[in-house]
Amino acid sequence: MSLFRYSGLSTKVKAMRGRLLSQEQFREMSDLHSVPEVLSYLKKIPSYEKALGDRDETHLHRGAAEALVKQSLYYDFGKLYRFADLEQRVFLDDYFMRYEVIFLKNVLRYLLDSQEDLAEIDLSAYRAVFECHSLMDPHVLMEAESVEGLIGLLQDTPYGKALAMVNKAGGANLFDYEAALDMLFFKQLWQDVKKHLKKQDLMVIQRSAGLEADTLNMQWINRAKKYYHMAPADIYAFLIPIHYRLSTGQVKQLVEAESIKEFMDVLEDTGYGRFLEEADNSQLEKICGRLMDKVHQLNMRTAAYSVACLDTYLYEKEQEVNKVIKVIECVRYGLPADRIKEYLAS
Repeated sequence: MSLFRYSGLSTKVKAMRGRLLSQEQFREMSDLHSVPEVLSYLKKIPSYEKALGDRDETHLHRGAAEALVKQSLYYDFGKLYRFADLEQRVFLDDYFMRYEVIFLKNVLRYLLDSQEDLAEIDLSAYRAVFECHSLMDPHVLMEAESVEGLIGLLQDTPYGKALAMVNKAGGANLFDYEAALDMLFFKQLWQDVKKHLKKQDLMVIQRSAGLEADTLNMQWINRAKKYYHMAPADIYAFLIPIHYRLSTGQVKQLVEAESIKEFMDVLEDTGYGRFLEEADNSQLEKICGRLMDKVHQLNMRTAAYSVACLDTYLYEKEQEVNKVIKVIECVRYGLPADRIKEYLAS
């Protein structure tokens, strides 16, 4: 039955995966000398042509350029949604909350951590997909002049309630707000997939979402200890309340470790220990990224005719878009090509 239900969609995804950017194409972009050159290069690639084709790359503001690159991801989401059956669309509706969170994080960054004008951001990247899949209006939200104003505009949504709780505590920074949004997303997705997905599809998403929750928790605990010297009670408030391969007891040990060395020693005794041999905490983010790559590859290898084809493609496309934006940023700041290539490989 899974083969029957997913055969057409799996074939569609296989073709779309074949159009993802290769390592060679990223190397070629790294050799370019300006942002307009990078955008001109992307215009010649079918998956970015629709988003960038009619724009003059020489006059694109940085925020507008990044938004247009992200539009490629939303176009692909729309393609898969139109191709999916009703049951597959239920999963995509649940998954779309991820893009709402990404959008809200962008708004928060401009409100809290940027000198750029929100009005200069190109909303075309969000308009069509949000009109079809979201109750939020990007144009309205972009009119917020403060975090409190944004919370007011979101007051009838779960996002508004989550952000209001952080704001009420006082002294909140960007990390606090982003952590609250991530926690909300994973809790909601975890609940929704249990209600909407059947056995194999549920196993696939719990595997990828569970691993992502674990790896985010590991990174947040490490960051909280290394950079902020936070007390255990404060660290617990930022953790996603999902335990996949990290038990409650192991999370407690990680949070209450008295040093980074003790934290790494505890981590090496968990199910992730074999991936951390001879690694130090400075490599943790890189290792977590590789684990996420591996779990999606595993899902496609063992359950290709399942919701894994949707989950894996959207993950890979999101990683691609993030790497393209990294290239744009590196070229913008004049980094040498060799340095950019090293940065992308890390």
